[in-house]
Amino acid sequence: MRMIHWRRSASLSVAAAALVAAAGCAHIPPGSSPLDEEPMASNARCSAARQPEQLPQPEGLVDADFRAEAGRLWAAAGRPAGHVVFSIRHDPEGVQVRRAVIESTVPDALADSLQALVFAHRKQAAAARSEWGVRLRVDLGETVALAVGRRMECAPRPRGDLRMAQDPFDIRERGLSATTLSATDPALVWVHVRLDASGRVTDAVLARGVRRGMWEQRLLSFVRTMAFYPAVEDGFPVPGELTFRMRAVNQL
Repeated sequence: MRMIHWRRSASLSVAAAALVAAAGCAHIPPGSSPLDEEPMASNARCSAARQPEQLPQPEGLVDADFRAEAGRLWAAAGRPAGHVVFSIRHDPEGVQVRRAVIESTVPDALADSLQALVFAHRKQAAAARSEWGVRLRVDLGETVALAVGRRMECAPRPRGDLRMAQDPFDIRERGLSATTLSATDPALVWVHVRLDASGRVTDAVLARGVRRGMWEQRLLSFVRTMAFYPAVEDGFPVPGELTFRMRAVNQL
């Protein structure tokens, strides 16, 4: 089965571009990873992934024969100068479950062949508490160089067209000033939600605020119907969590 891959040198599909733009994704800030090239936009909600705490060495991702095979592919393709960056993800058991081209400066056919090579020479990683991923950069030339960096995570967020349930809850933060959103405001609450990869709410709890029995349940029922942009890792939607504030205009 052929893996889907995205490249900066090629146009993203309309759906993918909309997803990335909506999630506020941008490049990781310089200094956070050896693969960084451009600064992150000031309004982005993205950052370098914290997991794994210790980045693996390239030899922990692909075996010792990978470099030689990659060199042969490069020579057969006419020795084009350039590099390819892969986003690689492992499950808790250490099995590589996804790899995709997220940046390439070489012909597509060569990038695709290298992607297949990453799979063919993949190595089992150590078990972890949860799924994790990294970026693997392959610089092609007489000597094939490998580098590992952190993937980019973009936090989930409510969609811009937030619905109102007959105006019982005002969730338009942008129109509320810092004084209006005072920590002592009894109408202000913080809600924590868990989301699946499509942005659907799978769980919602009142994280902070005055609890009022039936009113609280009504608020959480409304939150569970809200639409969110999902969390994104290197362009792929994934499950995520988010805590955000709401101002209850009509308290029951």
